[in-house]
Amino acid sequence: MNKVLCIGLGKLGLIFSFILASKNNFVYGYDIDKKIKRNIDKNIKNAEPKLNSLIKKNYNKFKFEEDFKTSVSNTTCSFVIVPTPSKKNKEFDNKYIYNSLNEIGKYLKNKKKYIINITSTVNPGSCDKFIKHLENKFNLVHGKEFIITYNPHLIALGSIYNDVLNSDVVLIGSKLKYGHNFLRKIYAPLYKKKISKLKFLNLEEAEISKIAINTFITMKISFTNTISQISDKIKNINSSNILDAVGHDTRIGKKYLSLGALFSGPCFPRDNLNFSKYLSDKKLNSSLPKAIDNVNDVQLKRYIKAFNKFNKLKKPTVGICGLSYKQNTNITTRSPGILLYNYFKKKYKTVAYDEYKPDIKITNLEKNLNNFGKKCDVIFVCYQNSKFKKLEKIKYSKKVLIIDLWKFLNFKNKKVILKTIGIS
Repeated sequence: MNKVLCIGLGKLGLIFSFILASKNNFVYGYDIDKKIKRNIDKNIKNAEPKLNSLIKKNYNKFKFEEDFKTSVSNTTCSFVIVPTPSKKNKEFDNKYIYNSLNEIGKYLKNKKKYIINITSTVNPGSCDKFIKHLENKFNLVHGKEFIITYNPHLIALGSIYNDVLNSDVVLIGSKLKYGHNFLRKIYAPLYKKKISKLKFLNLEEAEISKIAINTFITMKISFTNTISQISDKIKNINSSNILDAVGHDTRIGKKYLSLGALFSGPCFPRDNLNFSKYLSDKKLNSSLPKAIDNVNDVQLKRYIKAFNKFNKLKKPTVGICGLSYKQNTNITTRSPGILLYNYFKKKYKTVAYDEYKPDIKITNLEKNLNNFGKKCDVIFVCYQNSKFKKLEKIKYSKKVLIIDLWKFLNFKNKKVILKTIGIS
């Protein structure tokens, strides 16, 4: 049984720790937030699917550890899964990674090829800096006492378990074959016959690949929204028909090519901006990621224009259904719901509803979807969630305008005026 240390038990780190524990690893978990230990011990309900069942089944293969000396001494590998918040210049801030390296480095002198696997998303070129930092600060040799590897996960909050186990590609960066081979053995039980999805790269190739993948996905989303906007001006256009036809071309593909809202959340927007910054710093053409972001910024204006066009009331009560950026999470980072809520609350009475309590304070949050629907004159449906389809069954006592950003609702109620963004 492998013994590994996971540093950072946040949204990704906690469930990833228990995924590893479920695959014949004993996991030491470290986090500065001691409340996490209580939440694990009591298995407090979490919005992330599969997490509670993983904790229940693998609790005996996990230990919350507060001492780095014990953790590093007892393990052969550390997964560093700490936040790398964006700076004002769009670069990722590696300070929490350096904090972790400074703690690990104290106990590496007697280790042999201890793997420090950076899972946090970093700026291209960062891992080489981490190597030099450990070598200079602790008088260590890369390849002797320690090896830095880079292995970011392509996941979305609310579906981490599925995304980790069913990812199309797993990026593994290392300067040394030992690093590649070590992680191949760690991941073999996770992927079994699909081990070919592991892509072995050098460190900077892996760093660039992570943000390049997300930039390409955001490009497809912005392309989708570019097609969608045609319906704002031209009659009898169903953009979903166009996108379905375009996506049938195998050179393009259907993934991320259907009607939906602007891209948001903690990864897509900042990875795209980071890639733009990286290209600019290297004096390369950065116009593509900038254009992707510009198209994304236009979408909020489109939603507001739809409201102004179809709303007939002077003082409507505006409802925002879905504040999170997607289902099964309470994260609202740059979500269409939170952008619309912040805009309309300054003009009209605005009510919000979400299945989970959002990660920021909302003054007028309705806990019951039926009550929410009956309070509103206009409702924006901001992300796709099958539970939001209950809006179709509400017995409305007045005419209601529903603006669907995702084309997944269908109403037979004559009191409901349904407008779908992307359809004339």
